[in-house]
Amino acid sequence: MGNFYVNFSVKKSDPQEVVSVLERMGRSAFVTPAVGGYVTIFDKEADSQDTAEIEKLGIALSQETASPVLAVMNHDDDVLCYWLFENGGMIDHYNSFPEYFSDEDEDDDYQTTLGGGASKLCDAFSVPSATVAVASILHEGDYAFAVERHEAIANALGLPMCGVGMGYEYVARGELPDDVTEDQLIRVG
Repeated sequence: MGNFYVNFSVKKSDPQEVVSVLERMGRSAFVTPAVGGYVTIFDKEADSQDTAEIEKLGIALSQETASPVLAVMNHDDDVLCYWLFENGGMIDHYNSFPEYFSDEDEDDDYQTTLGGGASKLCDAFSVPSATVAVASILHEGDYAFAVERHEAIANALGLPMCGVGMGYEYVARGELPDDVTEDQLIRVG
């Protein structure tokens, strides 16, 4: 069995601003301190891989923090999906293996299209020079596990590694990212 997780990276250096949004929304989550100018969120409802919850939280975070937000979902280490949010809207989405969900409800775009605009992703996180590398990771890279693709994307974009391979359930069980200690995490809800 592979990884199952969802997390959010917010381009913000103040975790309290993110915590305030989560509290107003009544969410249960763990929030990291800012690492390299990004705050990472492990949200309980989104970690169930409910795409409506992922979109609801991503939209709210991007609007209320006025910052780009990247939500990443790893499904059984077979599929990596992301949603990119800015200014209260979803501006890009990606699914590394759209055929994986073909027997399920096909009303969700993320299930039926590959997507993934490398330039949108790189522009949102101020690394336009990484566009070619990110495009290769998204569309050409041969990765045995989705977590490897997630790590490559995080490295290319300069995102903190604390989000790679981590979700709410893992953190709640005491499994912590290497670059964050338990006393640094902020628990919401």
